[in-house]
Amino acid sequence: MKKFNVFIVLILFLSSTLLITSCKKTDNDPIPIPPTEAEIIENNIQALLDSIIENTHVPGLVAGVWAPDEGIDLVYTAGISDLETNEPMDADMIFRIASNTKTITITALLQLVDEGLISLDDPLSDYLPDFPRANEVTIEMLTNMRSGIFSFTESEDYYNLLFTYPTRTWTTDELIDIAAGQPYYFDPGTDFHYSNSNTAIIGKIIEIITGLSLEYNIRTRIFDPLELINTVYLVGGTQLPGYHSSAYYAGEYDPSLPDVSEYFDISYAGAAGAAISDVYELKTYAIALAEGQFISSALQLDRLDCHEIGSDKGLKYGMGIFGYKGFYGHNGGTFGYTSLMVHSPDKNCTIIIWYNCYLPETPTDLLYVIPHIIYNDL
Repeated sequence: MKKFNVFIVLILFLSSTLLITSCKKTDNDPIPIPPTEAEIIENNIQALLDSIIENTHVPGLVAGVWAPDEGIDLVYTAGISDLETNEPMDADMIFRIASNTKTITITALLQLVDEGLISLDDPLSDYLPDFPRANEVTIEMLTNMRSGIFSFTESEDYYNLLFTYPTRTWTTDELIDIAAGQPYYFDPGTDFHYSNSNTAIIGKIIEIITGLSLEYNIRTRIFDPLELINTVYLVGGTQLPGYHSSAYYAGEYDPSLPDVSEYFDISYAGAAGAAISDVYELKTYAIALAEGQFISSALQLDRLDCHEIGSDKGLKYGMGIFGYKGFYGHNGGTFGYTSLMVHSPDKNCTIIIWYNCYLPETPTDLLYVIPHIIYNDL
């Protein structure tokens, strides 16, 4: 199907809002109480979300939009969680957060920077001396996707193996070896290319420095301090623990594909995308991430110094985090799940959205719409 058009959706939700806010009055009717500005905004957002279910192949979604200074406290579900049973979506459901995991892995690395155990200027050769051109790549280049290292997820052999043996367990070294066997996209530090290999390598470096597993570092450094119980870094296995939806599609609409929520061994994503969460806990994490709760103020400023990535929407990328008009966070896409998490420290606004599908239409499209519904000064 055609790629989702945010401008069409804007027309759809505006039309829906007109229907919501207009009604015929008779002489006997009580004087209607006009909706508050916050209620109008929430109605507009809900109409936008409903239009996605009505006009695309997205089965279901969960969205949380919190802007307390504007009086907005919205958690909304639309669509269904299971195409066979028609069970509705539920805001309490757990989902695979995919590349939002990168922010977590890189946060753990930046804590090691604050602790003086590694420098962003260190060459990769200090930790993986056998990796090609490792002396030309700095740790910072790995965090901000400017290393030029090939992404293992762009390997045809990788995908052939993944679909042929979906329950195969992948090691971090195997993922890194795929990258090592391919040429660089460009000379390190000269351009931007989003590469999952960068974060896989960072996960490996964290384990080398600490002598402890990446899962342990993530849990003790990030999840435990925030008292998150449904947010977990999965080392492997097909199981998605806890209450969750079914999940559909692998990048394009294909109704012949099975429910893929528990089809692949999650080790295929590793440090770049293996975590799970729910909308409420991801809100807690996104706020802590953007507000700089995990690292020093100076390092947080460096982290949020996002650079141009060639986006026509104005999206920029920092150290394991992207920025858009004062909103910071990330997105995620994996088999059956796509998501967006952002928080604006200046606006005190958090947006978490996830779909139970992996299609060209993604929650990231809404990053360029929802903030503009709430604020006139963006």
